[in-house]
Amino acid sequence: MNDILNKRIEDLEMSIRVTGSLGMHGIKTVGDITKMTESSLKRLPNIGRLSVNEIKHTLKDLGLELGMHSKPQEEPSEKTLVSDLNMDLILKVADTFKKSSKKIMAKKTFTWKEIDEYLGEHEKIVKIYRDQMWNYFHK
Repeated sequence: MNDILNKRIEDLEMSIRVTGSLGMHGIKTVGDITKMTESSLKRLPNIGRLSVNEIKHTLKDLGLELGMHSKPQEEPSEKTLVSDLNMDLILKVADTFKKSSKKIMAKKTFTWKEIDEYLGEHEKIVKIYRDQMWNYFHK
């Protein structure tokens, strides 16, 4: 079993995209993956539903599964705004905002149409945050 858990992710039959994304986040071995849960994987940038399914399928072929070597998480003693919000969504929104901002910063000249498109992306992001907050306070 230790041989399997110590196996490097590069040696698994997963796509380069998934292998690279896991490696960027310090996940180097099969054992590292089995410590992760599905929700913790989805919080990582560039790891979405399809990537998680690929990882789960690869682990299943090895007779393993996500979360099988993780420590049980303690329940928070008190609900907080951050613990209640959908962290996966917030992280993806923040990543989108960062990418959009980089596009704006990279250009030297703009047309009004380009600026309007960038601002529209930011408005969509703010709306998602606003909707999450509204849902939290109106449960």
